[in-house]
Amino acid sequence: MENRQAVLWTGLLLAGQTIDVLTTALDRARGALESMPVSAQLLQLGDVGLLWGTKLLLVAAAAIALLLTARWSRRDHPAAQITFRFCLVGVQAATVALAGVSVSNVALLSSLLQ
Repeated sequence: MENRQAVLWTGLLLAGQTIDVLTTALDRARGALESMPVSAQLLQLGDVGLLWGTKLLLVAAAAIALLLTARWSRRDHPAAQITFRFCLVGVQAATVALAGVSVSNVALLSSLLQ
């Protein structure tokens, strides 16, 4: 069960990051500025490629954390289930927040197109 949840939420996080990068790139092409300081710095240093690479590394780190804790929880370690749930809730929260950011980016893009 844990492995399926880890793969599902990692996939959703990857999809959210992809949509965020795409909408950010489209918004920037229309003249919008990035409001997140870290993302703005990455865009300034290496354009969308650096932002995308950084986001892929973050997704990979989340996937590794989820899969390792899922594997650990099958061995009946005392804190394994708690550790897995903690990691899973963190990835879920980040994914849901990223969905909100993506909706905001789409709304900004639609206002720029008018």
